[in-house]
Amino acid sequence: MFIKGIKRNYLKVSQDESIADEDKIDALLMKLGAEFLVSKEDRVYIFEKDGHTAKFDAKHARAFHFKDYLCKDMNKLFHDF
Repeated sequence: MFIKGIKRNYLKVSQDESIADEDKIDALLMKLGAEFLVSKEDRVYIFEKDGHTAKFDAKHARAFHFKDYLCKDMNKLFHDF
């Protein structure tokens, strides 16, 4: 069920022309996990909830236009949350 929320937020970020293409992955991460964010130093995002920690390096992420792959990556990232 969480994957539907990811896809909805992906589309919102994708259609938002005020967000530069190179910042879209960061914007999606913040939409999905801002309340769990512990650190985002040098575009490496660390999220924590209930003792679970997840780390995502936005510099080495898939290109934003690879929707299916990126949504799967986000689902894996937040799966334990």
